[in-house]
Amino acid sequence: MDIIQQRIYSPFTLMVGLVWLQLGTAFEIGNHYYTSDWALEIATTDLINGSFSFFNFGANNINAIALKKKGVPLLRCPDWIINGLVDAVAIIGDLFLLIATIIQPLLYVMLGRVGSNSVLIPSSTVAGVFTLVRLWQHLGPNTYTFWGGTLFLVLALSGVGFNILYGMTCVEFLHVAIGGSFVGSMIPFTIALWNAELPGPTDVDSGEVIKGVVGYVTSLLSGRKDDAGYSGLSENTPLV
Repeated sequence: MDIIQQRIYSPFTLMVGLVWLQLGTAFEIGNHYYTSDWALEIATTDLINGSFSFFNFGANNINAIALKKKGVPLLRCPDWIINGLVDAVAIIGDLFLLIATIIQPLLYVMLGRVGSNSVLIPSSTVAGVFTLVRLWQHLGPNTYTFWGGTLFLVLALSGVGFNILYGMTCVEFLHVAIGGSFVGSMIPFTIALWNAELPGPTDVDSGEVIKGVVGYVTSLLSGRKDDAGYSGLSENTPLV
């Protein structure tokens, strides 16, 4: 926990997000129980489902914000001299996630369950990408944080895919895959937290996210054991 406190923007906000995920799961279980005896083929808009929606999507958003680099303000001017474009993307993305979290209840009331999901799922995907990069870079970079962030996003997106498939087929058993994917995504997330480490010296000063990802994948394919592959992002890069 000491290392996490030294590396990310807000450990407290991260803890709040993790609690929100648990509350969202509890409301989702309640929603299944009280609606059609566990079946959710008929989409309903009610307080129980709305609470699940707020805590579930909101947790993803604030977790992504909490994992920002320590000491980097939420509101700031982009540093166009060093990593300007990446910095601008990070600023806009964080503000987008913050606003999306605040207006979630209003969207749910106005658009209902199905309509709000069509808006909130894309915003949650943005949060997932931010979480991947920030888990990887802010708690490492190392192999555990890279794969922890990657598998977190893959499993979360799998849950979205199974949810879409359920909407097309209404096969209730698919909820096993939906819930399993979302719950399972927290396992690699936790592994990344568990393997957080202080940053080490690096000779790489590029702030390009794509360069870092490509370098890491290339190092895996070539079988090299050095750290160059997953140290492609500078500690001065605000996004990561």
